[in-house]
Amino acid sequence: MTASTVALAPSAPLKQRLLRSDAVRFVAPLMIAIIAISLYTNGKNSNFLGSDNIKNILLQVSVLGIIAIGQTFLIAAGQLDLSVATLAALAGVIGATRIKDGGSEFWAVVLVIAICATVGLIWGLLVAGLRIPPFILTLGGTSLFASVALRISKSSPVPARERFEWLGRMKVFGLQTPIWFFLIVAVVAAVVMRYTRFGRHVYATGSNEEASYLTGIPTARTKVLCFVISSTLAGFAGLVAMARISTGDPRVGSQLALQAIAAVVLGGATLAGGRGSPLGTFVGVVLLAVVQSALTFNNVQTFWNDAVFGGVLIFAVVVTAIGDLRRRRGGSRPTVSASVLPTPSSPSPATPDPQDTDPQQGENHHE
Repeated sequence: MTASTVALAPSAPLKQRLLRSDAVRFVAPLMIAIIAISLYTNGKNSNFLGSDNIKNILLQVSVLGIIAIGQTFLIAAGQLDLSVATLAALAGVIGATRIKDGGSEFWAVVLVIAICATVGLIWGLLVAGLRIPPFILTLGGTSLFASVALRISKSSPVPARERFEWLGRMKVFGLQTPIWFFLIVAVVAAVVMRYTRFGRHVYATGSNEEASYLTGIPTARTKVLCFVISSTLAGFAGLVAMARISTGDPRVGSQLALQAIAAVVLGGATLAGGRGSPLGTFVGVVLLAVVQSALTFNNVQTFWNDAVFGGVLIFAVVVTAIGDLRRRRGGSRPTVSASVLPTPSSPSPATPDPQDTDPQQGENHHE
């Protein structure tokens, strides 16, 4: 190792660090795409960038956004949950049924959140304890929850009697509460992932689970908590969706799981784990909503929506793969730990304390 390589990590120029951060590599291109699509569509219809349409875009995407933030934790940890869409539908049906039977809003919310958190706990224990592939496990859960929702609702929407106004229809400072819930969840998740030990454990587990375990990181507990977070947010999103339309629909949001995964991947995550951020997911969700709204404003036939959605996702995956390939061919990125290794002309420093070593290094960027 040369002295120039060693010196790069602690004294890397600000420009170089910015170019290597996820905020620039993934979020910035998405922002440029959002701005370009918005300006183009607004040139044809000046109502596109109107405040009402912007609020409507955020409102329409709020449920998807809450679910996608939960998936961000899982994907960053190298896991996946395909059952969140039908779990959200089941949550809405249970909440509406409780109100229909004369229950209170508060206890309906508590019941739904407790059930969904328990589901996440079960998924996490099965995946972490029995090493069951989460893809197959949660795919089975998708059918199970859909069937239970249809059974409880008797295959028809359950009216919520115009209740849960605070959850889905109330306005605060001009924005409906689902938008605020989406923003709050995104901000809290970003702080947790960026500034807490748990967040670093998530990235480390997704990057290299075996190495993380050997360094003392509780990888099994981390995965369980990620499943609990994802399922809990899915249940809350289901309640928000139910509150918006005052109905618990067992068939609502059948595509939410795939759309949530797409938004996370658009935001710079990789299904292999070790990368992803709530900020990137937030922008990815907004991009999907802007594209869909732009298609509507440009009078594009609805059957093109899925084609455009698939094209955007394929493009994002290919660009991410090309970027990773170029980075690997260019050599491994210097790490902070490299700066403490001795050079031929310098004395050996003291061995660092393993507890002070940050597991979130190398390829795990979550700016």
